[in-house]
Amino acid sequence: LKHRGAPLVVRPVIPPAPGMMGRRLHKRGSRLAAVLLAAAAAALLCGGWPLSGATDRSEAFVTVDGEEVGASVYGTAIFALGLSVFFSISYQRSKILQAEEAQSEEPPPFEGKKPRIDAFDSLRFFLIFYIASGHFIATATKNAMLLNLISQINVVVGAFFVLSGYVAAYTTTELGQRKGSKRLDNSIEFAVSRIMGFWPLHMFVLVIFLPMFFWVDASYSGVPKALWNGFLSTTLLQAWFPLSAEVWNAPTWFLSAFSFCLFVMPYALRFLATQKKAELRKALVFLTFLALVPRLSYSYDLKAWSIFEGTLSARTHPNYALFNALRFSPFAATCEVLMGAIACRLVMLDSNKPAELVGSSIPVLLAMVSIIVLRAMGVIALNDMLVRSLAFIPLWVIFLMRIHRESVGPGGPKALPKILCNSTLQFLGGISFPIFILHGPIGQLFYKKAVVMKVWGQPLSTPLPDGVHWFFGVYWLVVLISAALVNRYFLPSSFVKTATQKISKAICNMFS
Repeated sequence: LKHRGAPLVVRPVIPPAPGMMGRRLHKRGSRLAAVLLAAAAAALLCGGWPLSGATDRSEAFVTVDGEEVGASVYGTAIFALGLSVFFSISYQRSKILQAEEAQSEEPPPFEGKKPRIDAFDSLRFFLIFYIASGHFIATATKNAMLLNLISQINVVVGAFFVLSGYVAAYTTTELGQRKGSKRLDNSIEFAVSRIMGFWPLHMFVLVIFLPMFFWVDASYSGVPKALWNGFLSTTLLQAWFPLSAEVWNAPTWFLSAFSFCLFVMPYALRFLATQKKAELRKALVFLTFLALVPRLSYSYDLKAWSIFEGTLSARTHPNYALFNALRFSPFAATCEVLMGAIACRLVMLDSNKPAELVGSSIPVLLAMVSIIVLRAMGVIALNDMLVRSLAFIPLWVIFLMRIHRESVGPGGPKALPKILCNSTLQFLGGISFPIFILHGPIGQLFYKKAVVMKVWGQPLSTPLPDGVHWFFGVYWLVVLISAALVNRYFLPSSFVKTATQKISKAICNMFS
């Protein structure tokens, strides 16, 4: 060939060797969390928090040209820049992965029993420990830093939905194959059997604490309203009523939203199970965007870009009804559950190619913790819902995938999965669901003013200006002991199992 009289040499494009591509991706994968860690460190330094000595998020300032400027302006800007780089690297890495996957054959079908990922049990405990503490920390301390640090439950609760979807996909789709298992064939049975896995304990706790729930409700709202709230709680419909989502046993709004997800999942999982990795990544991006849009709308309409919802009440929030409609939404929960399912499928289709070496889970964990700490310090000023969609959930998805790969990869579990498989943590993980169900009613018994004065005659705890009141430890001890007893005697009971099976069968027959 000639171009303007000169010979034009056409050289073939030679793709990098698989080993080289794997090493490149390993470096890029390690950089993903490193980027956010670096952004967090820069935000901390530029925010100037250590120099200010402030203990409240609104008190951190830096001086620019003789004028005080909120440190969070710089911290948030650097954090946003770090997020941009993070998503840019993720996009580039996905393109390289897609190129390698196009040149390779699909993995052979897996034979044998799927390995159990015990580390996930311990993660459940850490999540519920943080969320349960956040529900009642205001009764034990007035320290602004501690309150901000432990009150970001609206950010962290999304991790529960993602983990639930991850585990559901792992147990109902085939490892190394693009197809679902027989468990997905009957959609009604899929949903009902899983709902009946947690409904008996939910009902048991409602019955045990019924006098407290009904008395408080009837005293303040009247008997008809109390009966209606009892119906919502019993039938797990409360998440569909934003202003009533936290009636009676407040944390069980999660079960209400998750119940809806369970009816959607068998249909979604059948489809997701057939997708290739490239298609799964596109679906993950779509769901992330879908979950983000209403949260952007909420932030824009209320001009609430930087509020800290975890420390606000119905009186101090600009529009609590809209906030409740957003955070309790079963549709938003479904998006996050399906994100977890997609993340799991991406790992289940691994074929031990070099490109699947994506780095350690530890930097990702540090990045998530750093975001929580920097928000508590006032260095990052973005509301709970935006941080949840833009940073925490994407990092949590990556974290679960890395824990999964580190748990089942060649050479045995890596450092962090080994720690998470500690016998004590496994025990606590095993009672995490009873902790979730029980911590709310026990907290009301010890801390709800009307109940405390009626039962105990005086407050059991007074928030301390610095530190945490000792009774908060007593509260946690009671919760842990109660959860262990329920897990030991109620859940394995033959009566409970038999009754659950009969009710499940009757409901399935009704809709078959």
